[in-house]
Amino acid sequence: MDHLLLLLLLLLWSSGLQAEENHNSTEPDDVRLVGGDSRCAGTLELKHQGDWKPVGDRYSDWTLKKAAVACRELDCGSAVSLELREESSYRSMWGIGSDCVQYGSTLRECVTPRFSKSILDLTCLGVPSANQTPA
Repeated sequence: MDHLLLLLLLLLWSSGLQAEENHNSTEPDDVRLVGGDSRCAGTLELKHQGDWKPVGDRYSDWTLKKAAVACRELDCGSAVSLELREESSYRSMWGIGSDCVQYGSTLRECVTPRFSKSILDLTCLGVPSANQTPA
C-alpha cells in the first residue's frame, strides 16, 4: 500500500512539473511575423494574456543577435534584418526588453505592456536552424 501511495505521489509531482514547463514555454502560435513576403518576415507580433499585439519600443536596442531569439521560436533560422518602423500615432503594444532576450530565454518571458509608435519589423533567414550550413 505504501508503494502504491508513493508511486501515485511521484506521478502527481511529475505531471505538475510538466504542466509548469508547458505553461512557461512559448507555444508556436504565440509568436508570428505578419505583413511580410513570407512567414519568416514582417512585423513581429506576440500573443500574451490572450492579446495579439505588435512588438516595439521607441528606445529599442535590439540587435540581429537578439532578434535571432524570435527567428528561432518561429523555426526560421537566424535574423537577417531588423528595422524599427515609425507609425503616425501611439498605440498599445508589447515591449520586450532586449537585455532580457538571451539564449535560453523566450520572448514571452520578457514581455511588458507599452505604448509606442515604433514597431519592430524582422526578416529571418527562412531556413530552420537544423538545416543551416555553418559559415
